[in-house]
Amino acid sequence: MSTHPANEPRSEQYSAKGNTYEVKTFGARPGGIAGNPEAVEWLRAVNQGFHGPEPSEQSLERDLMWLHSERIRLRAVHSQDPVPTAALGEQRPVATYCSWDSNLTLGAETQLPAWLVSEVTVRPTHARRGILRRMMTADLTEAHQAGFPIAALTASEATIYGRFGFGAGTFNTEVAVAAESGLTLKAPSVGRVEMADNKALAQLAPHIFEEFHQLTPGSLRRTGKWWDYVSGQYDWHTGKADPEIRTAVHYDGNERADGYVSYKFVRGSGFKGTLEVVDLVSPSAQVRIALWEYLCGLDLVTEVRHPNAQMEDPLMWGMVDMADYEVRKRYERLWLRILDPIAALSARPYRSHRTVTISLVDSLGFADGMYMIDTTGERPVVERTGDRPRTDDDVAGKSMPRVELPEEADVAMNIDALGSLYLGAVKASTLYYAGLIKVRDLAALDDLQSLMSTSEHPYCISPF
Repeated sequence: MSTHPANEPRSEQYSAKGNTYEVKTFGARPGGIAGNPEAVEWLRAVNQGFHGPEPSEQSLERDLMWLHSERIRLRAVHSQDPVPTAALGEQRPVATYCSWDSNLTLGAETQLPAWLVSEVTVRPTHARRGILRRMMTADLTEAHQAGFPIAALTASEATIYGRFGFGAGTFNTEVAVAAESGLTLKAPSVGRVEMADNKALAQLAPHIFEEFHQLTPGSLRRTGKWWDYVSGQYDWHTGKADPEIRTAVHYDGNERADGYVSYKFVRGSGFKGTLEVVDLVSPSAQVRIALWEYLCGLDLVTEVRHPNAQMEDPLMWGMVDMADYEVRKRYERLWLRILDPIAALSARPYRSHRTVTISLVDSLGFADGMYMIDTTGERPVVERTGDRPRTDDDVAGKSMPRVELPEEADVAMNIDALGSLYLGAVKASTLYYAGLIKVRDLAALDDLQSLMSTSEHPYCISPF
């Protein structure tokens, strides 16, 4: 796979609704703030778009180092029209976007190259001028041409990305566990937990996370900036260290570190308060339960909150009293966009032997067509069998054409629905009853559901 180097600058101009814009693609270079005036303004625009504080010089220097070391591709849109008095200068982008290379775990020791999208902002005063569509289409086209089978993002607004073919592909929960009486489990926990030195944890955490990543469907490779964050040495949200973060490490019977947790205490009335989990990582569910037991056993803690828990959490089932486990929020974590159905569908594991022909509707054209998935042999075979019939919505150029079922297909769906099915986070029947999939008959629906089901619920703990 080859892409434009992140530091190879490109630009183009276009006009919309009487305004002229320049779209720039570039990367951060060595040289810090002085050597990266465009990247500095890009970072300021990102903070502005997400209502963050004006970044400090220290924050800018750190972010520029990260952008350069990870080879992040930056896109910025600048207005070319005269700037009114007191308005933000022309050097500040009216829109931002970035992407980089990663990999997505499909099963034990099986990864798929993934193109990650982040930091998407458009200044409200320049909305509805096609800016987001232009950036997204150009970036996904580059990903497709480079051979990436899938793109992914985490969304701050769930209503935006379906029209670009992204479907919610993993889900997490925000949970609270009552802790005043500790945590009573049905089965004894494993290993032991010790409080850790934060700086030492920053060195250990990447290795434990890598074990988690290799074995957990739905996991994405993390970038280097994570480790200072989870150890409290640098909070990228505030631009400074967080001295309130504490850490602990789990050890197995051979004294090998195989899990960790970072957390902070939020004082309530008096001396008691709540623990908030920053990061809780282990490839083993039993180790994660042992870390929960440690957290719930700390003095003065009335409740432990985790904003990034599993949808199907073994902890709840391991507790004697399930009522002490409260789900306060359910949300989509990872959004997936299939760019190459043959590569993506050939790479994932299958548990049943079926042959299904799918009609995929993709208004951007990357995955549009008829595809056959055959898992009856020793290895899955995925083939494009032809174009799907054109519809009135296609002719009209709608961003999400209506799904119709061709005679030669067993099922039909928009490309965003395939993104939701891909890791097994949702059943095909659920999408069918929601009106998002069309099927020849219920036998075809059963075939699709059996084909796309997985043995493990996907779990992504790395927002980006």
